[in-house]
Amino acid sequence: MTSLLSHTEFTSAMRNFILLFFTAVPLIAATVPLGVSQSLAQSRASLVANVRYRLSLELKPKSPTLAGHEVIEFDLARVPAEVLAIDFRDLNAAGEVADGRISNFHVNSASASPVQSNGHILIAPEMLRAGVNRVELDFVSAIAESNRAITRMIDPLDSSEYVYTLFVPMDASLAFPCFDQPDLKARFTLDVMAPAEWTVISNTAGAVENGHTRFEETRPISTYLFAFAAGPFEQLSSAEASAVPLRLFVRKSVLARAKEEWPEVARYTRQGMEKLSAFFEQPYPFPKYDQVLIPGFAYGGMEHAGATFLREDGVLFRGAPNITDHQRRSVTVLHELSHQWFGDLVTMRWFDDLWLKEGFAQYMAFHTLAELEPPDQVWKRFYETVKPIAYNIDSTPGTAPIYQQVRNLADAKSAYGPIVYQKAPSLLRVLNYRIGEDGFRGGVRIFLREHAYANATWRDLIAAFSTASKQDLRAWANAWVTQRGMPVVTVKWACSAGRLSTLEISQHDSLNEGHVWPISTQLLLGGAANRTIDVSFDKAQAVIPISAGAACPDYIFANSGDHAYGRFLLDNKSIAGVQAAMPSVADPLERALHWGALWDAVRETEMAPAAYADFAIKSLPGEEDLDITQSVVGRTYTAIVSYVADALRESMAGKYEQLLMDRMMNSASRDFRIAYFRSFTTAASTPPALAELNKLLAGTSTVPGVPLQQRDRWNMIAALIRMGDPEALSVLAVEQKQDLSEDGKRSAYAALAGVATAQNKEKYFSEYLKDGAEPEDFVTASLGSFNAWNQKDLTLKYLRPALDALPLVKRQRKIFFVNGWLSSFVATQTSAEAQRIVNDFLAQPNLDPDLRLKVLEVKDELDRTVRIRARWK
Repeated sequence: MTSLLSHTEFTSAMRNFILLFFTAVPLIAATVPLGVSQSLAQSRASLVANVRYRLSLELKPKSPTLAGHEVIEFDLARVPAEVLAIDFRDLNAAGEVADGRISNFHVNSASASPVQSNGHILIAPEMLRAGVNRVELDFVSAIAESNRAITRMIDPLDSSEYVYTLFVPMDASLAFPCFDQPDLKARFTLDVMAPAEWTVISNTAGAVENGHTRFEETRPISTYLFAFAAGPFEQLSSAEASAVPLRLFVRKSVLARAKEEWPEVARYTRQGMEKLSAFFEQPYPFPKYDQVLIPGFAYGGMEHAGATFLREDGVLFRGAPNITDHQRRSVTVLHELSHQWFGDLVTMRWFDDLWLKEGFAQYMAFHTLAELEPPDQVWKRFYETVKPIAYNIDSTPGTAPIYQQVRNLADAKSAYGPIVYQKAPSLLRVLNYRIGEDGFRGGVRIFLREHAYANATWRDLIAAFSTASKQDLRAWANAWVTQRGMPVVTVKWACSAGRLSTLEISQHDSLNEGHVWPISTQLLLGGAANRTIDVSFDKAQAVIPISAGAACPDYIFANSGDHAYGRFLLDNKSIAGVQAAMPSVADPLERALHWGALWDAVRETEMAPAAYADFAIKSLPGEEDLDITQSVVGRTYTAIVSYVADALRESMAGKYEQLLMDRMMNSASRDFRIAYFRSFTTAASTPPALAELNKLLAGTSTVPGVPLQQRDRWNMIAALIRMGDPEALSVLAVEQKQDLSEDGKRSAYAALAGVATAQNKEKYFSEYLKDGAEPEDFVTASLGSFNAWNQKDLTLKYLRPALDALPLVKRQRKIFFVNGWLSSFVATQTSAEAQRIVNDFLAQPNLDPDLRLKVLEVKDELDRTVRIRARWK
């Protein structure tokens, strides 16, 4: 039978058919999982192109939600065989995924009832067409004071309200519907209605008209790089000419402090932009560059295209700053600036290549700083602040390759950590040494030129380096990028009649998984020999030819100049030789490397921690390098509170504290006095040291030339509380009345976590796991005091509950939080009983593989501590 319908009847029938089909979509919805799986992302990337988001938002003071209207336009290569998913989700009180709230939903001008599942909006194929498509809708998103993609902050000084976004790695879809994956770059147009007294900042320049701030369309960027911030911000502009407009936005309550710090921040930003543009042979890729200071920001910074958000207290110092603080800030400023090219202009295709942006930004921050400051000092700082963190993680069973498989962006938080932030830049320095500066620079330029405003993988990068250097780097890259762990390098040598007779170098896998790596390094023959030998090998062992008549060295160190990556261990004779030679090692980098090798000997149980501490206490008064001083002081503290036998600790602590007090009062340099003062505040545990803290707080004692800042006072109060000083709580109560700032509230909360009572620990632990009880930065700040080294007997009972809470913590909290949580609860313990508790937890079947690795990562320090304490009873 044939039915003949009019055009109107046909259109109506077809629309009813479409709507009938569309409401049946949930039968297919199970094929779209939670989050953004790699298979979903690949499928969409093969279909979707030329995405544009047109967003209109309304921000109302103190509102728990944001109302928005959105138009999404995109091209489809073909009509998909199944539903097309657009990501949009909400979170319930437990941090579990719920569907986002949408209404007035239209697809290609046809009204439809939206079908949602697992945090996605599902569009039936029949509503789509090959070529240009348009989705239009209204939506509502949550705003909260913590744990949300859109966060509200109330300034405690003047009650002003500020709202800001943070979308990495896939939280843009908590704010508005989108294709929330890095390789579907899009152009964004934003229109924000906000109170007249608010300033709105976003990726591009905005113009205010009739209560609306309308922003120019962006260049193609990934969803996690789109951002906005709003509130009564004050604006500072660079006084010096710049090819790109530079602005700083701050809370109006901190404007005076910002004016003091802005000139230096602007100078490093401006000079860094010039150096990076020249090195990359690629001008700054966006129309303007803003820096927005956010108090309590979850990270040190976030590199939104054209609008970097920075943690406020990383720029506006809360304590008396020394040169190290200024250098740390410069690295952060340059790191986020480097991202504008590595991350924003060229973005990794998927988060398994996270190191492409984070590792490169960190390496280029130091590389750029080495053009602005003495390079030997910069690369010494790189060794002190970057490589030890990488080594400590990479030697644990919880480590991962630089290239980390991420099956779903819901798990992408796990890729963040020392492997991408510390190991990856360390390997880029190794690569630069291998192919030379010209080859490295040429490779970077090829990579950026070929993938501008698009996406790339690590293999694209290695191909560019191979082209520029005329070397096939695939085998080198496969070894270093895809293998986890690191080499442990040792040297075997002997002398005869005052001459070096045998010299062999060997490597073994730190994890005993059988890997070997291509290594290029320099051997230092120290002492009377005093020369270096270039060595390259890619086997487990290599015999090194010896020049005729080579003098017998006093010691051998296998990574002179810090050109290689790995654990380079001293033999027993070299441990003694390095100590004897230390006063005569003039080069700061070599001296830092020597100190690092001695610390490795402690951690490998080849040198007693008490012997290291004694040597450090004797040597530090003569040390003239601040980076080395701070590193050695910190390691000595670890040796005393964690590694040294209990019977020795108090006497060693007394000697250590005497050193710190003497140097904080009598060092010729103010920077050194500040560094020793901070270390003394952390270390104070004996009655004389606690008495000195009370004097400093009362003003009856002062550190010459170092006026106490508010952060210094809170740190001292926290130390007194941790150590059970009888007057500490009274002092804290007075301080709370005087400091009403957000930092004061956070500092008081953190300090009180150190009260050593069972009731207090129970209260805090309960709040940690109660969603919304305390902002994340409050919790993070308090974990150290909660797990104070002298309260291990009190906090051991929370070790297993803290481990059991990991799935909740991972789901609710931001990137990096899990790492800090585990380090606080696991790595601060020192007993075999704590080991047993962690091992029992790991023995569970069906444990989240990612969390297992995280636990193994931090358990290594506990295992190492137990082993060292057993060896040196």
